Formats: sequence, C-alpha cells, structure tokens
Amino acid sequence: MNSTYLESVDKWFGWKGFLTLIALSLFCILVIGISIGALQLILTGLSATGSAEEDSSFYIWNGIAMLAVLVVPVAIGLIWLLRKDSFAFTHYPIRFNRKTRTVHVLRTDGTVLSVPWDEVFFTLGHMPQWDDWEVRGHVLKSDRKTVQETFALSYVGSMELNDRDPKVADSSANDFVRAHWEFVRRYMEEGPQSVSEQVQFCMPVQNHRESFRGGLERAFANISGAPSLIYIAMFPFLVLLGLARFIAMRTSKIPEWPADVEASCVIEPNDPYAIHGAPNGDRMPLFPEAAKCAGVGFKAF
Repeated sequence: MNSTYLESVDKWFGWKGFLTLIALSLFCILVIGISIGALQLILTGLSATGSAEEDSSFYIWNGIAMLAVLVVPVAIGLIWLLRKDSFAFTHYPIRFNRKTRTVHVLRTDGTVLSVPWDEVFFTLGHMPQWDDWEVRGHVLKSDRKTVQETFALSYVGSMELNDRDPKVADSSANDFVRAHWEFVRRYMEEGPQSVSEQVQFCMPVQNHRESFRGGLERAFANISGAPSLIYIAMFPFLVLLGLARFIAMRTSKIPEWPADVEASCVIEPNDPYAIHGAPNGDRMPLFPEAAKCAGVGFKAF
C-alpha cells in the first residue's frame, strides 16, 4: 500500500496448492490403481498356458484397452485440474489506484481488466456450496442492468444473519466480509492515512515467490484460532497442503502489470504511507525516515 495504490491478493490465494494436492493425490490413487489392474490382465494373458492363442490375446488387449479408455481420460482430467492451480500465476492481484480512481484486476487468463472505481457496482455474493460470502464487483453494460464481468475482493468468510440484513445499521464484531470492503472503500475515498494503522501484515509476494516456510505458514493460517483438536486433526493435511503449495508456486509465473498500468501507479518519492511485506509477512515502510517524520506508525487491533 502507498498513497497511489492499494494492492491485494485474490480470494483463492489462501488455499493456493489445494487443487494441486487433490490432482496429485487422485493421480497416484486412480492412475496407479488402474495401471496395476491392466498390468495384471496383460500378465495373465502372457502367462496363459494350454489356452488358445485368442484367449491369451483377449487378456492382453483388454489390459491395453483398460489403459487407453480409463487411464488416458483420467490423466487428461487431472492435468486440466492441476493447471487450474499449478503452471498458472502465483496469485492474481487486484490493484486500486486512488489517484486515477481505477481498479485493475488480473484475470485468470493473464489479461487485465481496468475499470473506473465509480462505475463498479459492489454487492455481497453468496457461495452456497461453502456457505461463505464475498464482496463482488460487477462491471455493468451501458444499460446499468446487464452484468458484463465480475471480480471478487480477496476476503471470503461466513456472515451472521443480521449482518446480511441491509436494515441493520451496525454490523457485528465478526463481520469481516463487509469490514474488508470498508477498508478498501475508505482507502479509495479517504486516503491511506485512514486505514494505514489497521494493516498488520503485508504478503511479500509482489515480484517474488513466497518461501516454503511462508507458504506453510499461510496454509496453517487458514485455521488460525481453531480449537486444539481441530488443529491436531488438520495438521497432516496442512503439511501436505504446504508441500503442494510449494509445487504450485514454483511452477507458476509471477504476475506482471502491463507498462501502462505501472506508469499510472508510480509511487511518490518518500511517501510515508508506502509499505511492503518483509519475508516473514510483517509490514515494512518503503521509506522509513519519511514514515518516521510523518508519525506513521503501527497499531495492533
């Protein structure tokens, strides 16, 4: 964050590596299992004695057919799933430029959506399969009714019933979905000085790949504050997720903004609100002396 723009990761970033873990696990279970079954058929045909030649070939050709019909489509499907997570981008950043009042969103295909902040229709979106909520930004056509494109802010979480009611003026203490939206809104409308103290961590991922330790910590952060029993039960899965996340990150490209976007997002020299992430995720001032002179500090909540 700085006085020119605020940049966040995408909503999938916290679970980066999950699809890779699923794809690799299914590949090992299904493909190896099917291959063993096909190999047994082939070996049965090769070792058949006292049988007609066509009986032996029956086993052999059925084994080959099993490989072709089952293994190949399964492998193709798992590769497709793997490429949703690995061999893609390390993350899909969203950049809010308050100077030009423009929102830049990196799409999953690598192209960039740039839309004026004042033309985005923000609303709550529900994901019933997880019973989670998110804030979505709709890009509307000229009729202001037809949704042309949609992107989501980075925070996804549950919401209490009263927090989903527009008639309720005050949200609960756990309404982090709308709190995240309010953070972005205040940055764009009021400036970095209104939200700077609330930033406790900055993910050190701009122009960098996260370390294995950083990825493992991010995986465990998904159950931060959970009861001890859940933490113990989830420990093996999250370790595997950390390994899969490392694979996904190392096979993915670091996103880069086009030159015109970067040209419009130049950070002012000695900007006291310019912060970035240290390797461990702590926020660091980009210009320490300027931040100190301006009295820009850190306040934990």
